Amino acid sequence: MTWRSPLALVRDALRGQRARKMDLRSLQSNLPYEGLEKAKQPNRYFPGNAIKTTKYTPLLFIPMNLIEQFHRLANIYFVGLAILNFFPVVNAFQPEVALIPICVIMSLTALKDAWEDFRRYQSDRKLNNTPCLVYSRMEKQFMQRRWKDVRVGDFVKVVCNEIIPADLLLLHTSDPNGVCHIETANLDGETNLKQRRVVPGLCNSDPELEPESFNSVVVCEKPNNNLNHFKCYKPDKERVGTGIESLLLRGCTVRNTDYAVGFVVFAGHETKSMLNNNGPRYKRSKLERKLNTDVMFCVILLFAMCLVGAVGHFLWLQALPGEPPYLVPGRIGDPESASLSSFYMFFTMIILLQVLIPISLYISIEFVKVGQIFFITNDIDLYDEETDSRMQCKALNITEDLGQIEYIFSDKTGTLTENKMVFRRCSIMGKEYPHKENGKPPLLKTEVIPDRELLQQISRAESSSGSSRRQIDPYLDFFLALAICNTVVVSMATARRQRVSALFTATVDDGKQHKPKRNSTCSDNSAIEEDHFNRTVKMEEIGGTNGVQTCSLHAPPQCENPAEIDNLYYEAESPDEAALVYTAKAYGFILLARTPNSVTVRLPSGEDLVFEVLDTLAFDYNRKRMSVLVRHPITKEYVLYTKGADYAIMELLGTPYHLSGNQKAIATKTQYHLDCYAKDGLRTLCIAKKVVSDKEYASWSGNRRRALAAIDGREELIMETATQLETNLSLLGATGIEDRLQESVPDTLVALQEAGIQVWVLTGDKPETAVNIGYACRLLEEEDLVINMSCTNKVRRPLSASLKFVCLTQSCLTSEKSEVRRYSNDPRNVDTTQAISLVIDGQTLAMALSSDLEDRFVDLAKRCRSVLCCRVTPLQKSRVVKLVQEKLKVMTLAVGDGANDVNMIQAADIGIGISGQEGMQAVMASDFAISRFKHLKKLLLVHGHWCYSRLANMIIYFFYKNVAYVNLLFWYQFFCGFSGTAMIDYWLMIFFNLFFTSVPPIMFGIMDKDVSAELLLGVPELYRTGQGAGEYNFAAFWVSILDAFYQSLVCFFVPYLAYQDTDIDVFTFGTPLNTVSLFTILLHLSIEIKAWTVVHWVTMVGSVALYFIVTLAYSATCVTCNPPSNPYWILQSQMADPMFYLICIITTVVALLPRYCQQYPPCLNNCTMTWPSSRLLIRLKVLIFRGNALIYFKGLQIFHWPTFSPPLSLPQVLVSRAEELYHSLPNSTCQASGQAESLLEGPLDQ
Repeated sequence: MTWRSPLALVRDALRGQRARKMDLRSLQSNLPYEGLEKAKQPNRYFPGNAIKTTKYTPLLFIPMNLIEQFHRLANIYFVGLAILNFFPVVNAFQPEVALIPICVIMSLTALKDAWEDFRRYQSDRKLNNTPCLVYSRMEKQFMQRRWKDVRVGDFVKVVCNEIIPADLLLLHTSDPNGVCHIETANLDGETNLKQRRVVPGLCNSDPELEPESFNSVVVCEKPNNNLNHFKCYKPDKERVGTGIESLLLRGCTVRNTDYAVGFVVFAGHETKSMLNNNGPRYKRSKLERKLNTDVMFCVILLFAMCLVGAVGHFLWLQALPGEPPYLVPGRIGDPESASLSSFYMFFTMIILLQVLIPISLYISIEFVKVGQIFFITNDIDLYDEETDSRMQCKALNITEDLGQIEYIFSDKTGTLTENKMVFRRCSIMGKEYPHKENGKPPLLKTEVIPDRELLQQISRAESSSGSSRRQIDPYLDFFLALAICNTVVVSMATARRQRVSALFTATVDDGKQHKPKRNSTCSDNSAIEEDHFNRTVKMEEIGGTNGVQTCSLHAPPQCENPAEIDNLYYEAESPDEAALVYTAKAYGFILLARTPNSVTVRLPSGEDLVFEVLDTLAFDYNRKRMSVLVRHPITKEYVLYTKGADYAIMELLGTPYHLSGNQKAIATKTQYHLDCYAKDGLRTLCIAKKVVSDKEYASWSGNRRRALAAIDGREELIMETATQLETNLSLLGATGIEDRLQESVPDTLVALQEAGIQVWVLTGDKPETAVNIGYACRLLEEEDLVINMSCTNKVRRPLSASLKFVCLTQSCLTSEKSEVRRYSNDPRNVDTTQAISLVIDGQTLAMALSSDLEDRFVDLAKRCRSVLCCRVTPLQKSRVVKLVQEKLKVMTLAVGDGANDVNMIQAADIGIGISGQEGMQAVMASDFAISRFKHLKKLLLVHGHWCYSRLANMIIYFFYKNVAYVNLLFWYQFFCGFSGTAMIDYWLMIFFNLFFTSVPPIMFGIMDKDVSAELLLGVPELYRTGQGAGEYNFAAFWVSILDAFYQSLVCFFVPYLAYQDTDIDVFTFGTPLNTVSLFTILLHLSIEIKAWTVVHWVTMVGSVALYFIVTLAYSATCVTCNPPSNPYWILQSQMADPMFYLICIITTVVALLPRYCQQYPPCLNNCTMTWPSSRLLIRLKVLIFRGNALIYFKGLQIFHWPTFSPPLSLPQVLVSRAEELYHSLPNSTCQASGQAESLLEGPLDQ
């Protein structure tokens, strides 16, 4: 390697930075430069393929980890105090000892970070050393290399079932049609196979690729994280443009293709998969934000106490008659002034009382959340046996937010419904065919029972004289459109695809030379391709978590065996497409094979038609349709088959169908049938066709080629060419597909609404379909006041239309708000829950979300029990979520199952993905993942309530614990001249928080249950205790602080008064204080615990035992551990004195009496009922007021009796006990205008 000057290195670095930032980059083959030094390589400015996801290096771990930990202000605070303690004028303890707490906490955190980073290092090393095949000019063949050796400009060969090592531009495949099939499950979670095509015109070395003959320059865009977008072209006179359809992405798996060869365009951290790997998501919970505020209150309280100590020290020094001999002189030999001493004392007090800020709280919260997640993910009720999947937690720090949700935004298809489509009805040429047998469960999604009348009609069309007349029959065209107009890939169900582990692995043949071979096995368990049949077989495991019955993508073009026809399997990107193709198959229109350039369909007569595919206009959310342009094999006409949403197709209808002559009547009848389908809750699609003239096709194809080759504005140009062709369509018919509700969806929605959660359903379906599903799932009730906002008037001039639409939307909002107010003021509706629901379509919603109307819309929506938004786009979904968050300041949750729900899921405070039929994109973007919508009920009402209640009470307890203990030192300052002296040995003070009282609150936060799961599910209203301010609020925090002050006063002054006027030393006085404080703090926690378990008993008793064992051992062995103090044999002497035990008992009882009375208040009358003892007890307050019994739990009214009937979800045992209590009261009490109060106790798990 030649020496290069530093100036040249800097110049190269700047050039490389500019090259990487350019919008377009030119790439060349590395083969002509093989063996040359790096400075002469054409693609040297672009990074290699090695990846590094670790955060630290062994040499710099300590400084980098310290910097990372110092991002937490609490660590800076405690380290600063420890350093401050090294200054003699302000120190309160031995400087080295003061470092112990923060060093322990930071060391534990560093060990955790080091372990996590080491695991990342192991993963990186395994991935970087994975073998792959790279072409060598010197060896004239593909040689085995490691992934980290791959560079931009290399030629890489990937064989069947191997992981793609870098982003490759596809140049050659073993498939004669130039197709490579990949599985993208590692990137987007989708298990269906996707086709990638060889770049046309870029490599002319067919049938075998010769990399050395590749002399083209490839111009591509700079790297980005869009998995569905790529721009690339060859800079010739006629630019050959290509897109994502020719890019093999790193991390994908090659399937059903013997081998593929590609040109590396992006490597390493510039690949799309790495740019999408953002690591674990971090969200700050609502509770954490409140916690930070209360920590600031504690800082203010600490400074106030230190200020009192400084002022008290100043006044004490001023009150001294002279200069006491024990005061340490200053640097000049004279005693320091009182003001300067008090200034120093302020910092000494900060060091002494520093534990007021709970240093261990943050790491304890992390332990608690890990424990909570363990119990959530291992809940058997959240496990789905059908898919063999369980609950997944991806955001580790927002579990408590599950207990504070106020708004839920849900998708419909695949979220509330199964997304397993069953063909139910269709309308062809204005005539409806009901398919009644298809509605009888159980029926598989691949099963379609043909309608007899329609079968007869097809038979008549098939038997028509003249093939030309037969091929243009509308009934045949309808089913040809169902079979052709899709992206379905044909498979053989007798084969299985072999899946590989999610960890990237690769298998390579042992031989050095790797050349493509026909009739050869590409790897173990891989596909065997027989060239003379052009069929591929793939294998797949059955019964695994990712097992999907899919198989070969190339069915035989000539299937003579009926068994082979029955074994055809269709692999579709959406369940709708699969249902339509299976319907066409049931009527004899069998999709046999699909290649990039042709589609083979067998007619009912047994004749096979091979359609030349000229172009596919893919579906998008703007057009709401997809089209396929084919050349008819018999008529040689250019035919465009289109399917899409009814409103998107109806607007494009043109000249009448020349056979019927009554296209307008057909459209009217079809629209009527569509409305009927929608009212029945079916998903509707329109089917249309268009015969394109030769002249029109020639003009359009030129525009299309230019759009595909474009770099700037490519997507807009492609969409523009699609809309140019999709005009003057001829309507063929419509379909109605049933998507059944998931199990227990109505019960789940009712429970969520009873829990005080407002549910919004955002769907792209027609309003009629959405409303029908809304009633079926009980989002809407029959007795609801349903407000339907739909402004459907259309004006041709855009400006006039916009103005009119704004006026219509404003008037709608105003009138509906007036209607809501009238409904609320109706005397018949007083003291009842407002049963108001809102239904709004996409156009009206778009205008309602405008800046001048959004406030009115939110004001109307918040008064509704449920909201149903129809015809909404993915962007509108996220806008609605953000609007409600910003305007109402509420906790939101979004749940969905598809890629169109990702924006909504990421916009909400909590995003939940459902692993359904549309891949795993929603799951991968979510914070939590479930397999069924019904799991949301227990996840929120039970686990959400528990997580929030546990963590809120644990945090409050931590603040109480630290304040109560630190105040013992504060009260002692009033009797030692505010000198910063401690009456408790500092080692015992450190052990107190690190060991003696650390484990019980963590177990309390992980395992406590204030209410049983059965009662939480039976009484969803209990969930409301966590909404809004919740249990952890301003009042609860300051009540606990005041209680801590009271208990510390009792714990200090009872022993002080007991030992007053005695000759005990300071540590003999401090030992009972320390012991009493331990008992008080732990028994305070035992009062808070609602569900005692063996773990609670073990931690409680173990903490007390550990205290006495450590203190006794310390007192017996440490004579001079903390000079000049001498704690020798102090506790042993105390335990021999009966006064010690009497002080512990009296002090603990007096300190905890207010807390016990607050937790278990005495009844105001003698109507208390005692239930049999149980593991868990519930305490309900029964308020008798004007002849009515109102039952409360934690201040929340559960139900009102006998004026209103109790909810059905309330356990009958509670109702009967309440009635018994009600009737046991004196009649005078029940009829009095005043009130009486009682407590109702009983087991939770009855």
